[in-house]
Amino acid sequence: MAVARERLSPDEILERVERVLDDKITASRLNFGQADVTCEPDRLVDVVTALRDHEDTRTIFFTFLSAIDRSTFGNEESEGRGELEVLVHLYSPELVFHVNVHVPLPMDSPTCASISGVFRGAEWHERETHEMFGIAFEGHPGLTNLYLPEDFEGRPLLKSFRLPGRFVKDWPGAKDPEEAAGGGRG
Repeated sequence: MAVARERLSPDEILERVERVLDDKITASRLNFGQADVTCEPDRLVDVVTALRDHEDTRTIFFTFLSAIDRSTFGNEESEGRGELEVLVHLYSPELVFHVNVHVPLPMDSPTCASISGVFRGAEWHERETHEMFGIAFEGHPGLTNLYLPEDFEGRPLLKSFRLPGRFVKDWPGAKDPEEAAGGGRG
């Protein structure tokens, strides 16, 4: 027998999330019907635990954790400054709503508490985020690379990451340098 799901309006969702999280968050808002909250890095574990365990939210489904490079790359004066943001998405299948948790981090020392003790599935997400953005997750059981070789230099998903240049090799049948640069097509 199917159990009817409780349906909440977006305003009710936000009100519940704000009440449950209270002083654990620094900001909250509705974003396309989903609750968006912001917290400090050292409060992330408290926030996701409260959202998961409180009877008014029950966000038992961890969807993803990733990061956003919010730096203003390209502007000479602000290059290298700015911030990163960890983004955690949770879902309550029983109450049918989504919560996005935003955690701003300084670019020069991006460190955040690991939520892998709350949601075991976050382990790989944190490893990938560490590898691609350079964010350290304190308390993570093993931040080893998933994709890149251990000796890889740089963080590929940062705006400041420079792709290595591509070099055009001479085409063996080329008669002059211009023809070689075009791949030998005349």
